[in-house]
Amino acid sequence: MIGYIRGRVIETQQGSVLVDVGGIGYLVELPQTTFDSLPAMGEEIELYTQLIIRDDKISLYGFPDSKTLKVFKVLIEVSGVGPKLAMNVLSVLAPDELISDIAKGDTTRIKSVHGVGKKTAARICVDLKEKASKLLEQAGFGTGSKRVAPKTDVHGDLADDAVSALVNLGYKSQEAKRAVSSVIQEQGPLDINQLIKEALQVLAKVK
Repeated sequence: MIGYIRGRVIETQQGSVLVDVGGIGYLVELPQTTFDSLPAMGEEIELYTQLIIRDDKISLYGFPDSKTLKVFKVLIEVSGVGPKLAMNVLSVLAPDELISDIAKGDTTRIKSVHGVGKKTAARICVDLKEKASKLLEQAGFGTGSKRVAPKTDVHGDLADDAVSALVNLGYKSQEAKRAVSSVIQEQGPLDINQLIKEALQVLAKVK
């Protein structure tokens, strides 16, 4: 596994850089923001990297710091989000912005990224909300927001957030509200991630 490289910039092309490390050239794909801030030819560069091997391609993805690499790894865990789409996201949103939006369940900026769309943005927020909250509490991501106790009222903030996430996934508002209400009545207070997952199961049974 190649997790970090340091060497001289010897060539660039849109979205990637060729780095000379001890006489070996590593072609590294970069988010646009990292590419835009590359040092001049011949100057030294340091990158945190992730090697991804597929049947038809071996790719090395590079990032300016370990924080951005960590967010990239988290993104590609989401179903339907591959390395290319994750790079698109990190080309538009800084890691702190992205993690903050995910933790809040705010898809506004995420769905504006080329290739993402409403359903993928909602899936990113649903699947990664818990991880995002933990990352916010770690060094380098600032301080996390205070946890809010779940409400059992279907019109409460927690239920509204769950309904909103389901609507973003393509469900109608009324059926989303019924599913969320059903889960709360049967199981009582749940955290937002579990509430959404249980509501999705209810909706799947209805379908």
